[in-house]
Amino acid sequence: MRNTLAIAWREVRTYFTSPLAYVVIGVFLLISGYIFWASLVRFSQLCLSYGNNPYYMNLLNVNDMVIRPLFGTMGIFLLLMIPAVSMRVLAEERKSGTAELLFTCPLTTAQVVLGKFLGAAFLLLAMIGGTMTFPAIILSKANPDLKPTLVGYLGILLMGLAFLGIGVLISAMTENQIVAAVGAFGAFLMFMVINWAAEAVSSVTLSGLFNKLSLGLWEKAGLGLGGPSLGDLLNQISITEHSKDFYKGVLDTRHIVYYLSVIFMSLFLTQRVIESQKWR
Repeated sequence: MRNTLAIAWREVRTYFTSPLAYVVIGVFLLISGYIFWASLVRFSQLCLSYGNNPYYMNLLNVNDMVIRPLFGTMGIFLLLMIPAVSMRVLAEERKSGTAELLFTCPLTTAQVVLGKFLGAAFLLLAMIGGTMTFPAIILSKANPDLKPTLVGYLGILLMGLAFLGIGVLISAMTENQIVAAVGAFGAFLMFMVINWAAEAVSSVTLSGLFNKLSLGLWEKAGLGLGGPSLGDLLNQISITEHSKDFYKGVLDTRHIVYYLSVIFMSLFLTQRVIESQKWR
């Protein structure tokens, strides 16, 4: 564990001794702050306009109208910011020639990968942690429900870590940082929009699809054609589908397991990619 933390600390120092960390955090906080400010101003105007009407006042909820849009916006910005963070994690080591030196040290590949991931995760925590001042502003003036806010932050953190894991995997596949950034962005975008076609293929069952691919052998083997549909599968893969409940303040262990599975599989595949490169 000491070796892993040493690698992580090396990564943190690399980020914060260059303009990258400050630019990424600054842009993320600036845009998130603007969205928060715009939502808060709109909410305040509605409260002033309908303050004398008890019916409309009951419909105005600061969590639904200010906090939830903030989380949705942060999720989209992570799609843009994480590639800038993850692109250099392993691609820069290969391009600069320090990868051979790093992996010939008395370190395991798993320690290097986990250390790199934890170092980048620290920068992600700094990005997200800076936005916690926004709910604190509301808390100083009102009494919102804190549970949806905390659950929403947990969802944003897990989504960011899942994106980061995928970004580290793609960074391990190339020595070009631009290629790593574009590849990570494309992968993130696919994970976010893959459920768009779910409704169109909701009538196609997975067993029916396997039957067609096997030229009818599935059905001839006496296996049923029912079960979950292809649309259900796309919804389960989509990151946005798993984030919606977090934004609503609903804590579901299925979504937590999904994000942790994406992180674990990404880091495991990263280790396998690096191990395969050692033998080339």
